[in-house]
Amino acid sequence: MKGNLDDLFIESKGYIAALEGKQLEELDETDNLLSVSSSQAFLKNLSLTLQEAHPETGAPYWRVRSWGLSCWQPIYLALICVYHLKKTPKNLDQLHQYQQHNYIAGYALPKGDWFHAEHHELVAYTAGKLAILFNAYETAHLALHGGRQALYRALLADQIMDTVVQADPSASIEAMRHEYALWAKHLDLPLAPLNRLQQDAEKVSFIRRTCCLHFRRDDGEICANCPRQHKKSQETLCLN
Repeated sequence: MKGNLDDLFIESKGYIAALEGKQLEELDETDNLLSVSSSQAFLKNLSLTLQEAHPETGAPYWRVRSWGLSCWQPIYLALICVYHLKKTPKNLDQLHQYQQHNYIAGYALPKGDWFHAEHHELVAYTAGKLAILFNAYETAHLALHGGRQALYRALLADQIMDTVVQADPSASIEAMRHEYALWAKHLDLPLAPLNRLQQDAEKVSFIRRTCCLHFRRDDGEICANCPRQHKKSQETLCLN
């Protein structure tokens, strides 16, 4: 008989193949998995892997890339729980993530109870669990890579808004703004992304405030939604 975790595993892998989940049988911490309790050791190894893979990019890229990799799965899982499953695991903050070469993909969660509520309350609850994860990741990144807390917050804000837009491209710009504002409120994130949504005849697009620095790689280029592509507007000047 399928349980709540099975629902999440099926839904997440069906949405993105790399979002493959499995049940975490034991909570013994290991440096091989990214979790609240083992973030610094895990991220140190990830940083070394990124440096070996892309030595030409420099420390700013390694910092930004590590942060984005750490956060992408929790963000997608949270949105899947809230918008698709309409329920959230009460132990979402016990999420463990796997490193695959110079990437983070795959996750594990222990079996446990789930939280059901109306939409606004479910977002608030889920955001609270995400905050535990992101605060631990942020502390570890500040210790390993330095930088400013404001940069990590701005990167996270852009990443969440970008995911909201990609998750339901058919949604109206008003709906996207409304949903992002809910998450931002409970994650204490800046509201600047609300002003960076653009509506054209076919779709809503989002211009980031921060740069992922992918162009620094030998095989990289400036992304379509990079602020460096839109420097004419003062509001889209690159933060980093």
